[in-house]
Amino acid sequence: MIRVAYGTPLPHGGGALNYLVDLVEHHDRRAVDAVVYLDDRIRGADDAIARLVRCGIDVRRGPMAAPLDQFRRVGWWEQELRANGPFDVANLHQHVPGVGRAFLEGALRAGVGLLVRTEQLPRFPPHQRLTLNTRRLALRIARQRLATITDHRIVVSEAGRRALVARGEPGEKTTVIPTAFCEASFTSLPTRAEARSRLGITGDATVVGFLASLSEQKRPDLFLDAAEHLAAEGRRAVFVIGGGGPRAEQIRARAAGLAPHVMDIGHRRDVPAVLAALDVFVLPSMWEGMPLTVLEAMRAGVAVIASDADGTAEVVIDGETGRLVPKGDGPALTSAIRDLIDHPETRQRLAAAGAAFVRGRFDAASLARRTEALYASLGRVR
Repeated sequence: MIRVAYGTPLPHGGGALNYLVDLVEHHDRRAVDAVVYLDDRIRGADDAIARLVRCGIDVRRGPMAAPLDQFRRVGWWEQELRANGPFDVANLHQHVPGVGRAFLEGALRAGVGLLVRTEQLPRFPPHQRLTLNTRRLALRIARQRLATITDHRIVVSEAGRRALVARGEPGEKTTVIPTAFCEASFTSLPTRAEARSRLGITGDATVVGFLASLSEQKRPDLFLDAAEHLAAEGRRAVFVIGGGGPRAEQIRARAAGLAPHVMDIGHRRDVPAVLAALDVFVLPSMWEGMPLTVLEAMRAGVAVIASDADGTAEVVIDGETGRLVPKGDGPALTSAIRDLIDHPETRQRLAAAGAAFVRGRFDAASLARRTEALYASLGRVR
């Protein structure tokens, strides 16, 4: 039995937290005993926490995400992990490099044998890389220390591995274990007609959807730009947008102005059921590790159009498993959507190829087995 302390300094729920929850939920309980530590200021994670609790997982809180937590809270984490240990592995799940340093440093002082980092985005977001504010400086210092004490790294894409190697971390001590969807969520999807009826969509128009965080990263504004252009051209399509996030108020106001061509369905917890209503799924992100919603859309049998952001390009192969467009290129995105609206045979071919590509390769059970095998192969290294 391997005892693992998972630390996740995420400020909010999202794909990175889903990765951890899917992993822990699918662990073989005869092989792994897990405790999950969440940042004490996390928000929007009630569903994820409820899933862990239903599985009988010990969920705890602690200080992880604030800039000074990276340095002031090491002793707190040492005491916490000693008191609830012993642990064989400490695995820090990061959403931004450097965050959570105190958790892993505390694990080192507590005598945990194997220190692992799982990095969803091993680079600072593009708009933050050159900033010199106090928080960014603190995270850069913390990142350098984490590189020194980490025994092994897990990344969710080959793009992530390349990013780590580029900043000087050893490629031979890095393993790619991709983001995964929960297969059980797709075993009883509604029919397309039922799914559309639940959303209030009538008629036989092509349904194009965006389901993601309404944030600078995901670029929902580009989706709405495309919707506006294509509606003005007279394309028979309904554009569905859903999600929550820092730009929600602005995006929702604009979506309301584009009704009835654009339908705002708000923040959804039934993502697979919503995907079942779509003909085309769109994600024009500026940066990604490996986007869960793209994998889910492909598994649901929906044609995907996405930007060539990091790990996305490893699953969306242009013209084969979906359509890939350059990051930030609004006209290219609009053109790709127009093409799939006008050519149903093409979107059906891409949807079938995408579903075949991800099925059995990106499921959560596979994620858990690969992670367990990695722990067992590394053993207690200290």
